[in-house]
Amino acid sequence: MSVINQMLKDLDRRQQGSEGAAVYIAPARQQGWWMLLLTLICGLALGILGWRTWIYWQQTQPVTAASEVIAPDAVTPDVVARAAAPVSQPEPVEVAAALPLPSQDEVNDEAGESDSDGMADGAPFDASSDVDETEPTDEELQPELYAELAAEQQAVASAPRKPSVLKIETVELSAKELAALAERKATTAMAKGSLRDAQDNYYQVLAHDPYNQGAREQLAGLLYGEGRLTEARQLLEEGIRLDPQQADFRLLLARLAISEGQQLQALGWLSGYQPDLASNMDYYATWAGLTQELGQNADAAALYVKLLRLQPDQGRWWLGLGVAEDGQGHSQRALDAYRNALLHGNLGEASTNWLEQRIGQLTP
Repeated sequence: MSVINQMLKDLDRRQQGSEGAAVYIAPARQQGWWMLLLTLICGLALGILGWRTWIYWQQTQPVTAASEVIAPDAVTPDVVARAAAPVSQPEPVEVAAALPLPSQDEVNDEAGESDSDGMADGAPFDASSDVDETEPTDEELQPELYAELAAEQQAVASAPRKPSVLKIETVELSAKELAALAERKATTAMAKGSLRDAQDNYYQVLAHDPYNQGAREQLAGLLYGEGRLTEARQLLEEGIRLDPQQADFRLLLARLAISEGQQLQALGWLSGYQPDLASNMDYYATWAGLTQELGQNADAAALYVKLLRLQPDQGRWWLGLGVAEDGQGHSQRALDAYRNALLHGNLGEASTNWLEQRIGQLTP
């Protein structure tokens, strides 16, 4: 107990002695917080550095492989550094991945320095051989594929480039092709209103294809429009000689003859062939009117009856039949025909007035 008392007394004296003097009081230690914060910052920095190093290493792998495939002779500075280093002391992966890729000028400078050093030592350094020993290239892994690609590139490069040559060949067209070409030209000329060019081209069509009845008919119409009746008649007569069953040509020749006052010749063209009635109504109507004009009332009545079988509501056919029957002295038949003509109508004022008068005369 005495020892403890002495220690307490001693402490009291020290405290009393220090009351009057300025004593430095050390601040509370806060180094624990700073150390913890510094440790966290360093750990975070190391984590970021490791993550970036891993990403950079992943990105440099395909770039290194592509550079080895495209240019096997070119060696990157990273490969040179790893090849030049002793095998027993490989460089850490983190340090090699963290280094930035040098520019092309720096690569050229380092390549020049390595070449000069190699020449000075008398034995040039072959980095590609060491790299091939350490890591096989894509060409070594797939030799057949690269051999085939190299052969194709060599074949394309060795193939001579053929100069472009303008080659003009003369093609002989057949008669039908020439006729079709001339007909297109004639149609174009007609659309432009160049009637003279159209006529010349239609003549060319008939020269190559005389059986082209459409071109012959068009040309005959053009000649008729210009008043060149003789040429139009000759053209149509030639068409009938080639094809006697051409109803359109016969009708055109008949109208040409009628315009010239040659009714008998016109009747000869129409009576020489009897086409289908349904598709040649104008042909039979002209034929019936011509026979009636020439006084052949029986033939005219027969032709009008044919027309009425297809078109019974046509007043002009009834009028023609009535005139034909009246000309034969068949008053009752003529009266019935006149009444039907007046009933169906579609007649001119003069024809209607004449019908009314004639009906009144024949009515008992």
